[in-house]
Amino acid sequence: MARAYTGVFLPGNDGHALWAAEWPSFEAKWKELSANGLRLHSISVSVVGGRAQFVGTYRAGSGGHALWVSPWASFEAKWKELSAQGLRLVSIAVYVVDGTAMYAGAFLAGGGGHALWVSSWASFEAKWKELSAQGLRLVSVAAAVVGGRPQYAGVFRSGSGGHALWAAPWASFEAKWQELSGQGLRLVSVDTFKEGGRRMWVGAYLPGSGGHGLWAGVDWESFTARWQEYAAAGLRLVDTAGAEHACQGACLNQVVMPKDTYNYQVTGHADIYHWPVQDTSGASRFARLSVLTGVQAFLTLPFSDTAVKRRGIWRYGNGGWHHAGDYSRDDSGTFQVRASAAGRVLHVGWDQWSGNTVILSHDVGGVADAYRTIYMHLRDGADHDADAAWTQTMTASWIGDEALAAYRTHLEETGCTQDPATRDLDADQWGTNAQTIPVAVGDQVSRGQVIAWAGNTGPGGMKGSGGPNTHLHIFWTRRDSDGQFYFVDPYGIYAMPECYAAGVTDATTGPCVRYPVGWQGGRPQYP
Repeated sequence: MARAYTGVFLPGNDGHALWAAEWPSFEAKWKELSANGLRLHSISVSVVGGRAQFVGTYRAGSGGHALWVSPWASFEAKWKELSAQGLRLVSIAVYVVDGTAMYAGAFLAGGGGHALWVSSWASFEAKWKELSAQGLRLVSVAAAVVGGRPQYAGVFRSGSGGHALWAAPWASFEAKWQELSGQGLRLVSVDTFKEGGRRMWVGAYLPGSGGHGLWAGVDWESFTARWQEYAAAGLRLVDTAGAEHACQGACLNQVVMPKDTYNYQVTGHADIYHWPVQDTSGASRFARLSVLTGVQAFLTLPFSDTAVKRRGIWRYGNGGWHHAGDYSRDDSGTFQVRASAAGRVLHVGWDQWSGNTVILSHDVGGVADAYRTIYMHLRDGADHDADAAWTQTMTASWIGDEALAAYRTHLEETGCTQDPATRDLDADQWGTNAQTIPVAVGDQVSRGQVIAWAGNTGPGGMKGSGGPNTHLHIFWTRRDSDGQFYFVDPYGIYAMPECYAAGVTDATTGPCVRYPVGWQGGRPQYP
């Protein structure tokens, strides 16, 4: 089972940390970070598949502190004991495991008025009003379904000024967040629970100004990427909430490869195209949300042949990362490749790895050269391609001896001998001299205009023995604010092939579509 995460961000520039784990690891990390001058400021717990995961946010600090997890009677007793010792409860979480309601709390050194209240909504709201009138403010709120009914828990500390409490389904919750933010209030605590099939959100607000953020219902990869980006922008994560993600776990957290890197430069073309990760100085890898979250819907499919099927997109079926799309026919036949959108031809040439390649630039949303589509493994006349295979690819030492040997096998077994005089090209593999690229650099092309024929040119298309691997490999790229282009998935899924809809034109919807869809009209369509 998979989890979704929500976070609240407010201004800050101090040391900080984030940790999510089941209890033994969570407690061990708490001790480690505490010894390193950090203090646990918020705690949340989500239960998915019967397993509780704890999420903690840490800030630089010193002095007394405590962490306690137990059923209510023990928790209330510990709260009273620690309060008498000069500690104050600053964050609370409520969750249920095996039918038992559990409470988790983070304590920090502090004094002044304070209160703790746990009850149903009507009683909770009434107590919030009562305590607010007495100079206390709600600083942490949590909720869970206990015994079939929602239970709310609140931590109150001395305070003054504007404040608010709001509980609602997401649309109303988000609208209220925007409204209150505009009125000089800031969300400081959030939680979520599901009752009767409907997900509810609850939040506490206090006075605030400056930058702030709310990132909700995303997988861990997206959550930590936002945490990293906001931290660099001077924001700190102040509270979290967890829930079950409606998408299966195998389709989540797939944007970033766990090792290696992937950038591609087409032979004879100046620009480098990058995988969508943030630049980091350490070993951690974070998705580049500035690219992934801004994709616009302007594309159509790069073919109109209804026999063509979708293959691997962001990842291959064997688990490798692809960062592109593959389309082919079951009979390995060629098909006309068409422009996915109106644009200008930037490049036509032979790439040493991927064979004939066409790059189109697309102006979208009033932005020049906002996107580029890169079409590979194309045919440009059988004789031309056979010559390029030997003169450009087989002389490219960077490819490596093993790959070149496999490519030589493919060439020789398909009648593509090094000596043109002895060639007898297999038409299924090499096509015909009439199948050429009909566009040139500088041409303006319209959506759906034929720009090439699919093939398997270059060792990236075919090497070794076997039948033709005729297919279109297409990179979809978007230019970010740094001027560089990054790979994106127009399906918004960024995962294994089985995570995508079955049909090539099926609607791109559902919980696994975690990022904006790049298809015109929200679904892949023929041009």
